[in-house]
Amino acid sequence: MQKDIIFEIITNVCKQTMKGKLITSALFFALVAATTFAQQNNNTSSLKLTTFLNTPTLELAAPNMDAVRKEDEERNKNGQLYRIGVFGHTHITTLNSGVWTSTPTGRVWQLHVKYAGAEALSFLFETFKIYDQTTVTVFNNEGKKLHKTLTKEDVLDHFQQNIALCFGDEMTLQIIEPLGSKPSEILIDRIIYNYRSTGNPSIAKINESDNCEINVNCSPVGDTWQDEKNGVARVYVVDPAGAGYCSGSLVNNTSHDCKPLFLTALHCGVDATTSNFNQWRFYFRYEAVGCTSPSAAGTLDDYYITGCVKLASSNDGGGDTGSDFLLVQLGTTANEAATVNKLKLSTFGAYWNGWDANSTATTGGAGIHHPSGDIKKISTFSGNTTSSGWNGNGLQSHWRITWTSNSNGHGVTEGGSSGSPLFNSSNGRIIGTLTGGGSYCTALSSPDYYGKVAYHWTSNGTPANEQLKTFLDPLNTGVLVYNGSYNPCSGAGIEENELASLIGLYPNPASNNITLDLSALEGQEFVVTVVDITGKIMHERRLTKSEKTMLSVADFAKGLYFIRIDTGNTLVTKEFIKE
Repeated sequence: MQKDIIFEIITNVCKQTMKGKLITSALFFALVAATTFAQQNNNTSSLKLTTFLNTPTLELAAPNMDAVRKEDEERNKNGQLYRIGVFGHTHITTLNSGVWTSTPTGRVWQLHVKYAGAEALSFLFETFKIYDQTTVTVFNNEGKKLHKTLTKEDVLDHFQQNIALCFGDEMTLQIIEPLGSKPSEILIDRIIYNYRSTGNPSIAKINESDNCEINVNCSPVGDTWQDEKNGVARVYVVDPAGAGYCSGSLVNNTSHDCKPLFLTALHCGVDATTSNFNQWRFYFRYEAVGCTSPSAAGTLDDYYITGCVKLASSNDGGGDTGSDFLLVQLGTTANEAATVNKLKLSTFGAYWNGWDANSTATTGGAGIHHPSGDIKKISTFSGNTTSSGWNGNGLQSHWRITWTSNSNGHGVTEGGSSGSPLFNSSNGRIIGTLTGGGSYCTALSSPDYYGKVAYHWTSNGTPANEQLKTFLDPLNTGVLVYNGSYNPCSGAGIEENELASLIGLYPNPASNNITLDLSALEGQEFVVTVVDITGKIMHERRLTKSEKTMLSVADFAKGLYFIRIDTGNTLVTKEFIKE
């Protein structure tokens, strides 16, 4: 049987002190045979391990798990983040820790880490700067790679990083610097001791959600939700108390500019700092193929975006005085284009979900979520949403729903489902985000509560960063319903206001016909789409030259309509009224 790496264990132990922490240094590994790793799909260069001698071991004291579990019980009672890990504080750099070994092709740095009893470890980099062809990899004692290899492409503009959920409690960090590479600059200031819901298959830690949960791709229930589920992601949250799971979704906006906006619940990140947000992880496509759950995740957790920027929230303590929403932008502001390109890869196939900010109740729908951080699940309801408050806040800020059985079972929600979207059944648009509730596999009829998109819109406060409308309707069109898209990226290019000023639309209001005047524009191709207030397409036409075009609206119902002119580079939206 071929192995990736063959290690010989050498037992010679000495001790040294680093920053007041005890480090056990061992002649830990001597590599007997060098093995080359094939190029990975994340453009990682081929790796070759060479012999390592005198590799130090950093051994961290395991947390008091009795105390951690008691804390988690209280957190659950208080509706706080579903925590899965706590911190061990460190100060690891390549200058004060580990060992460098010179090779004919460069040099290799290695540090062995032991954190007894952990299901998985996550390494939080306060500083992550690597250059040229340098690679960073994590291996277990058998030489198996535990995380995708990181390269300079993974260096973010804030220079933080998270190597998350490396299975096991003992592993080796390795940096390979080829000859001529600029020296790496790293600082690992925390290592997360992940103690539950990690997905570690070697200790049966995958498929840990309750047994009534239904896989999102289970047929026939999941068949009608294939677009919507591609916008939902598992969120690995970092905050001052440790790490946990939530769920959430990409959302579209009226600028149609492909901005990677992601909607979840404020209580997931109510205590998170800017530095914490930089180290969040958003896992897309973490789902089973069908009804049967896999025995191991394999590469399902390879499709992630690291970091986010907080844009807006309900500023309500997590639902105590409002609707409990949090809106972030995935990645960083500087790497927005790269983030969007990544999301649009076929491996991600991300979908920017649409939304409905109307306050009217709806009948039937679905919740798509990651209970206990498990692979993606779906729960359905056939009854009506009921307007309600949360936790006695006395507001009509939430939708109360009760899950119902379907042809595949009876789904519910769990810790880790928080922030997940609630979709209406009529057109699959988001109407709420999960705050909490009492549903369990043993309490199927207990209700759950979703913060209303209608309340998120403008009801939490007057500041722009407390209103979802500011970001989802930046054009101020007044629409309350908007469709989702796999490619909502037509808004870049000429300044929209400049282009809009050159487009005529008359008469307005209109009775039978309305004229769209594009004659002031340079000759090019346009796509003209007319939609009603619900986002329904009423008319669509492709024009191959600038001209005046008359559109019939005689059969339209009275009300407000929007006409979108897509140049391929810029999307302009104008409104008119049908009398």
